[in-house]
Amino acid sequence: MADIGFGEPEVIKLDWSTRSLQVHDLDGDGLKDLAVINNDTAQIELLYQRASGAESETGQQRLQRNRWDPVLSDAAYKSTKITIGVPMFDLGVGDLNNDGRPDLAYSSRSTPLTVRYQDSEGQWLETQEFDGFEALGWQGTLKVSDLNGDGLNQIVLLSDDALRVFSQDEKGRMGEPDVYFVTGENPFNLHIVDSTGDGLAEICYLTTEGKQAFVMREQLADGGFGGERRFILDRPVRMVTPMIEADADSVQFAAVESRSGSLEFFKIEPAPDSGDKRGLEGVSPIRYPLYKGTTAGVRYGFADLNGDGEPDLQVANPSASELTVFLKKQGRYEASRSFPTFSAISSLAGGRFFEAKSEGVVALSREEGTLGYSDFAARGRLSFPRLLKIGEGDPLVCEAVDLDGDDFDELALLLEESGERRLVFARPEDRSDPASAWEIIHEMTVESPRRQPEAMRVVDIFGELGPGLMLFVPREPPVFLAPVAEGSAYELEAVGEDSSVRKSLLQGITSAQVSEIDVDSDGSPELVTARTGFARAIRFVDGQLEMVDQFNARRSGDEVSAVIPYVVDGLLEGLALYVAQEGELQFLSRDADGVLRYRRSETVGPIALTGWREFAGDGPEDAAHVLHGEDRFWYFAPGVSSWQRTVGDSYETELEDVFFSHVEPADFDDDGRLELIAVDGTENVVEILTNGTEGWKQLMYWELFEQNMHYRGRTGAKLEPRETIRADLNGDDKLDFGFLIHDRILIYPQE
Repeated sequence: MADIGFGEPEVIKLDWSTRSLQVHDLDGDGLKDLAVINNDTAQIELLYQRASGAESETGQQRLQRNRWDPVLSDAAYKSTKITIGVPMFDLGVGDLNNDGRPDLAYSSRSTPLTVRYQDSEGQWLETQEFDGFEALGWQGTLKVSDLNGDGLNQIVLLSDDALRVFSQDEKGRMGEPDVYFVTGENPFNLHIVDSTGDGLAEICYLTTEGKQAFVMREQLADGGFGGERRFILDRPVRMVTPMIEADADSVQFAAVESRSGSLEFFKIEPAPDSGDKRGLEGVSPIRYPLYKGTTAGVRYGFADLNGDGEPDLQVANPSASELTVFLKKQGRYEASRSFPTFSAISSLAGGRFFEAKSEGVVALSREEGTLGYSDFAARGRLSFPRLLKIGEGDPLVCEAVDLDGDDFDELALLLEESGERRLVFARPEDRSDPASAWEIIHEMTVESPRRQPEAMRVVDIFGELGPGLMLFVPREPPVFLAPVAEGSAYELEAVGEDSSVRKSLLQGITSAQVSEIDVDSDGSPELVTARTGFARAIRFVDGQLEMVDQFNARRSGDEVSAVIPYVVDGLLEGLALYVAQEGELQFLSRDADGVLRYRRSETVGPIALTGWREFAGDGPEDAAHVLHGEDRFWYFAPGVSSWQRTVGDSYETELEDVFFSHVEPADFDDDGRLELIAVDGTENVVEILTNGTEGWKQLMYWELFEQNMHYRGRTGAKLEPRETIRADLNGDDKLDFGFLIHDRILIYPQE
């Protein structure tokens, strides 16, 4: 390693409330300039570097009494100010209209995002504003970067509800953002970095949801970003920064622990295949946030909209008139797209209703009293629902069903007219024509329940009679509709109405709490219901409900939200119970006596579950699962690349009473191995670290200043220095660094 040394600091005098220090060649003269937010004056201050040998802007040294040393402003920079008029949060710099000149992007409370373009004269007059959301009031939330390598910069803005990616349109203007919702509270520490080594940049940040987590949004090959990959941190951290070395196989991250101020280094690496996965066990979910906060009444549908053989996912938010579509490709969900649809959708039914490779989705709005069919039209958009007129009355709930087993779906639709409820089954008159009218093939009166059912699903729990339906009613027992003996597939009748099991155990049960599992391997599934402290298996015997087995949760007070089976060669080998209040999956497996007992738990986090689906793989260990909830869904897919956080070295300074507040990587000697600028903002100490054969060690350190004990004026932020920059600031091909501290910038040139 070459010797590293730094000269006396150059000083740029600023005001106290400065933040978001940026380094960029603003005027294209080849010299690094600086840009900083000045909230004392509600301005952005641009500091243009003068050529070597030019005098400082002041032309003299200015003595300022009752301040810390050094007390002068001597760096060769010319200051230009842009008046904004309001306090700002964060700042980014980059060419945002592809004219070869850098532009500015900043966030504030009054306008969440403003882009200010630089013209050919070096003026910053033209602006573009974006609103409709709230910007976060801290730094580490805005980045300007070429995310996909096409030569055009994007703006990435992290806010409390979502990650927003603003891209340039064909006219060289920033367009409306792609929105990726986030989970957790107080997201910060935004980074754009290729953390997976595939040549595409990921978006990474920190959030807290119960425990603090490092979050990675993987960039997809076809564009956009996937769900959240959350890596729970053992101890909370103040910040994380990527350490990119030219010849390294992967990116290493440095984290500053909140309590100790020590450093921990980790990588995001492919998770090894343990070979002993059982169902959901050992598979980390990819989390797809949909909305910020709970959205009661969200509806999900599954239909192969593009005909590629993979079930795509559709999500309807009842508070918006749009349907969000996640196309599935090669076992993973692509970035979402939203399409106009009915308002307040209360039911979705996806299925193969026509003679085509692709499927469609039926949307029902109880509020509008409308029912319509959508499929993928030209140019890859989901068509606005074509109105369907099926029967008389107000539509309440619908579901796609194939009770006759002909590989085509029919629509089961519950209607209400003058207080009477009727269940009708309908299908297109001409399955070769998507514009065909629909015909009713069977209908029946549904006498109960008192309240309107909110969901319907097909269940095959009636033995030799074949599949029937189950209607879920808020705060009431469900309604079971079984096939009539020796009747047609669509002739159903209510069964088990007088059963005490139905009236007690199943009171108010939801669709998410119900599974169909062959618990005794007799070839006929039982109904397994999730309850508090256990899951219980129920079968139909002569039209009546009979309890046949029970599977206990870890604790008697655990409210089980879902029961997911692990079946091998037709035999039930294990269960996964999801317990929402603990945010955990509890895994049960068979003991020698054949009883399924609790074995272990995995923490996966919270979700207000509304249902789940399993998609078969080559074997039971390859099956994919979707657990969907009110504001997010989880995707468990063993066949999709899985990642883990691998912790490596650590470092704790030997300096007494020094606890790091932030770090920045820098390759000062240009040997391909990074050094670290480690700062204690409380004790105002900087320590330069180097990584050798024996790990990280101290190279040098110093205290930045001594405080004048007689001074009683303004003292700046809680942590000083509060920001660190590193760049070749004087054009000598050596890396320098600087601090934003109190009311000035200190630049340390490398000797």
